Amino acid sequence: MARITGLDRTGVEVACAVRPGGHVLQVCNGKGLTAEEASLGALFETAELWAAERVPPGRLVWGARGELDGRIGAVWGAAALGSAGALAVPRLWSDSVRCAWQQAQELHSGRTVWVPAQGIYCPPSGAAELGPVSVTWTSNGSGAHPEERKAQLHALLEATERDQLARAMPGGWTEESVRRRMLRTPGLEQKAPRTAALAQVLRERGFGVYLFDATPYLRTPGTVGLPVAAAVLVDLEEGPVPLTAGYACALGRDTALLRALLEAAQSRLTDIHGAREDVSASDRTAARAFAEACASVRAKRQVGDMPDFSQDAGSAARGVRRVLEQLRRAGFTQVAAVSLDAPVSGLHVQRVVVPGMRISELL
Repeated sequence: MARITGLDRTGVEVACAVRPGGHVLQVCNGKGLTAEEASLGALFETAELWAAERVPPGRLVWGARGELDGRIGAVWGAAALGSAGALAVPRLWSDSVRCAWQQAQELHSGRTVWVPAQGIYCPPSGAAELGPVSVTWTSNGSGAHPEERKAQLHALLEATERDQLARAMPGGWTEESVRRRMLRTPGLEQKAPRTAALAQVLRERGFGVYLFDATPYLRTPGTVGLPVAAAVLVDLEEGPVPLTAGYACALGRDTALLRALLEAAQSRLTDIHGAREDVSASDRTAARAFAEACASVRAKRQVGDMPDFSQDAGSAARGVRRVLEQLRRAGFTQVAAVSLDAPVSGLHVQRVVVPGMRISELL
């Protein structure tokens, strides 16, 4: 573990967990208002990847969907992975192809379902076989926590965030999305006090702070109705990282905005400490143009107009029920959860699969 907060001037606590020999990633970052929060975030993400790399062959079922569906219960095909990946090589997938299946629990009904194991696991070469690889794996919709319900809630909110961003900003950051979604600063202290406090600190340290309501419009198909936030952090001193963005979905608007802003600060350190081989260098010209576009906007959107279910945030179980209800109303009538092995006792790792969900590529 390393506390890397001092490598930048935001003051936001960021920690990294280094896992030599890790397959998916060797370094995971975490952020927070305290060093403990940041360290736990890094460790929880490490646990999620550790679990995805380790396949429990004794608990998988092998066979073709055509022969198993109905015999062992409902068997979801690759097209149903949704939040957990997408079919990348259609010619390698059909109901007659034999592959490994992972047991899951459908959260609306409580019944057992089976999902393609290759959408859940990402083992290194030479590990357990899962069948012809036809699905793109993603860590989206993962959560880890000592409390199982909190791990599940984290996984659900992450999957929802990625889907709702894809619906709210299908073309990514555009001039229209910046203009229509930027939030006014007045009212932030009253409606999102924790976010307002952090934003003020960042401004005093030489950063431009721009907050956005990334919740899809009500008329957009698939709108879940939970608050989704985006934050853009601009280095006004034009340091090595000119601009970063962060995103979050939470039950409460203040929490969503705060987490998005924390993620934007963490993204700076992800670049600065240089341990992520999958993060490319910033395009300074494009970043400068984007920063100028943000500075020129006269924000009209009110923070208080964002949805808010903070009354359900006091209990993880109540939070899970709220998210599931919002998903059901939005048309996501199937939601499955997989309990994965954890690297240590007393820790729970959950992965959710939501058919019909999209995965935004926004970073």
